[in-house]
Amino acid sequence: MKTISKYLLRLNLLCSLLLTSLYSHATTMGGLPWDTPIKTLQDDLTGPVATGISVIAFLATGAALVFGEELGGIAKRALFVVLGVTMIVLGNNFLMVLGLTGALVS
Repeated sequence: MKTISKYLLRLNLLCSLLLTSLYSHATTMGGLPWDTPIKTLQDDLTGPVATGISVIAFLATGAALVFGEELGGIAKRALFVVLGVTMIVLGNNFLMVLGLTGALVS
């Protein structure tokens, strides 16, 4: 009988340790000090104003590259930088249209 009670005690202790460690990692967002500013920056870069500005910049740089025959090296590089930034900002919305984003848990 003693061996069964020792076995049950060990089993109980093991189960309680496993369950405690399972739920100890289930915390909410905002545990680190930089989570809130990064989330704010993400919301600002993917919001409607940033999307509108990046669409206008994308069209303007595309037109400048197509119709600007004699652009200097610096101007072309600046246009490519603007084009790259707009693609980064629009990338999130583009991936959402394709359905390639992860689930959002609130």
